[in-house]
Amino acid sequence: MENINFHHYGLALKDFNNAIKFHANLGYQCSEIIFDSLQNVELVLCTSDNFPTVELVKPYNSNSPISNYLKKNNEMIYHVCYEINNYEEDLIRIFGENRAICVSTPKPAILFENRLVSFYYITDVGLIELLQQK
Repeated sequence: MENINFHHYGLALKDFNNAIKFHANLGYQCSEIIFDSLQNVELVLCTSDNFPTVELVKPYNSNSPISNYLKKNNEMIYHVCYEINNYEEDLIRIFGENRAICVSTPKPAILFENRLVSFYYITDVGLIELLQQK
């Protein structure tokens, strides 16, 4: 789809150490740990010229939105992110006839230079993050 691009997948973790080592071994450049107070999580962005971008996400406390994901798992891929250009039009194009439940309305994301991010849940698809293009 024009102006809609895959951006990254998010990996929910209880601890960053092994994931950072693993991605660094593959040649990823991993950012410093960043605290996002609006999402209540700690984040590390791992980028590579050869592989998809990976966002490592760790709950900051028990009120974090990913805490429930991690109660049964030590780690898991829990969202896929797409960059979008036109919020209203692209929502319709991406979700089509699927019922998408907004779980987090658009808000600035410190990891992505305060571009707006929002999260939607689609049954049988999972959690989708939408990121405003630069």
